[in-house]
Amino acid sequence: MLMLIKEKGLSRLSKNKYSFKYENIKICLIYALIGLIWIFVSDAIIDLITNGQDSVLKISIYKGVLFIIVTTSILYVLINKFLKKICNTEQQLRNSYKDLGIYVKQLSDYDDELKIQYEQIRKDEIQIKEIEEKSRAIIKAIPDILFTFDSNGVFIDTEAKDENILMLPKEEFIGKTISEVMPKEIAELAYENLRLVLETGKLHTFEYKLLGSYCEIRMVKCGADHVLAALRDMTVKKELEERLEYLCYNDQLTGLYNRRYYEEELKSLDVKENYPLTIVLGDVNGLKLINDSFGHVVGDELIKKSAQIIKNGCRSQDVVIRLGGDEFVILLPKTDTYEAEKIVENINNLAKKEKIQGLDISISFGYETKCHEDEMIQEIFIKAEDYMYKRKLFESSNMRGKTIDTIINTLNEKNKREEQHSVRVAELCELMGKNIGLPKRKIQELKNAGLLHDIGKIAIEENILNKPGRLTEDEYNEIKRHPEIGYRILSTVNEMSEIAKYVLSHHEMWNGEGYPKGIKDIDIPFESRIISIVDAYDAMTSERPYRKALSEEFAIEELKRNSGIQFDPELVNLFIEKVLNK
Repeated sequence: MLMLIKEKGLSRLSKNKYSFKYENIKICLIYALIGLIWIFVSDAIIDLITNGQDSVLKISIYKGVLFIIVTTSILYVLINKFLKKICNTEQQLRNSYKDLGIYVKQLSDYDDELKIQYEQIRKDEIQIKEIEEKSRAIIKAIPDILFTFDSNGVFIDTEAKDENILMLPKEEFIGKTISEVMPKEIAELAYENLRLVLETGKLHTFEYKLLGSYCEIRMVKCGADHVLAALRDMTVKKELEERLEYLCYNDQLTGLYNRRYYEEELKSLDVKENYPLTIVLGDVNGLKLINDSFGHVVGDELIKKSAQIIKNGCRSQDVVIRLGGDEFVILLPKTDTYEAEKIVENINNLAKKEKIQGLDISISFGYETKCHEDEMIQEIFIKAEDYMYKRKLFESSNMRGKTIDTIINTLNEKNKREEQHSVRVAELCELMGKNIGLPKRKIQELKNAGLLHDIGKIAIEENILNKPGRLTEDEYNEIKRHPEIGYRILSTVNEMSEIAKYVLSHHEMWNGEGYPKGIKDIDIPFESRIISIVDAYDAMTSERPYRKALSEEFAIEELKRNSGIQFDPELVNLFIEKVLNK
């Protein structure tokens, strides 16, 4: 019965309180009906058993009915209370369900929010990881060492791409103060900048030198009372800056001051306190000739040696400057003309004791002195320059003559065969000149040209000149440079300017296929055409590194065969008939 009541009650949980009351009455009526039926049926059975005792029957019926009424009422009250509780419970459940729904919705919102926060945290973690990796990469990439200090200058942490570059192991200075780690003067500088950074919040930088290294420290505020310091080794930069500053005011080849320094220094020295102020100009003689003959390496050696001689010949207070090329200037403050002459004489005496590749060193000097403020310093410079060029006209000519003699001797030492060849060519040229009736001056000029026709080979490598085998194309092109080199060497001496032209063209061909200019027939200088024939004849009839000497007959046939092609045909016939008597 209770199970039925419970089921009925549960089936009506969704209905209102009137439904519960109706069900209560219905249950009680069913209970009363069943009870009455039971009373009458049971009493009838009893009556059959007791043979119809009416009084007992009636009492039993009344008693049963009364019992049913009382128990039904009690049952009604109990069921009604039970159903009210169920109703209240249902209402509470409804309210709880509403609260639960709200709570579930809140949980759902929280869940969504948590998912968003989780996703954001995940992204933040990835970003933080990327930042950490980037920071590590930056630390590895930058040459700086990073330090963190507190407000008292205590080392808190350090980061470096390689801890081996730290002066001390990390654990030996973390927790210590700057003054405990760094020298006193550097520590004081660091504390001052630390204080300024904490007070102003701005970047502060200072430099110091320690154990031969230049360092720069940049400090910036990091948090309320911490400072981040980046230490960078500036040694290479400082050395470059010093090198650049040196090159700005010094000549790279000689180490002397340069033109830029001269212009600034001349202004600073051009004051009354430095009068008399003497300007000395010097010009190295024969530099171009030596460059053309022996190469620029030897020319540079000449400039460096000359610079050293001038420097050694001057006093400590004198200013020696290389203006450029072969020109030097000496500024002599508080020096009159007499003292300047003594300095120049001292320099010349030192120069006489030095040689480059067996060559004398010659420097032409000119000087002028400023004694009064109203004199223009540029006019003093021009007068010194004019005087120097007058001296150079004489001294340079002598120097070039000596240089050419040295070149010839050097070439002969490099290749004895070339010396003998040049002498034979000179003799044959002299015979040719005599047999065609040239004046004595022209004969001597032709002979000299024959002697010097291969002087340009001084600049050709010895291994090419003496190569026993066939020359490569590059080697042959190198050999073909010697007429131009010889021309440049000889043209530096005024007396040899005509000979220089003959030497330049002695490998030109009658048909215009020669070198270096490719001129032909009568455009080729007369003397050059003679040297060309004589040079070829002697080359064929003398021994060469790559072959033995050829016979005179073969050489004559070669001259004839190339007559009108390589050689002037008329001169070929004259050479064979008059000189060779064939």
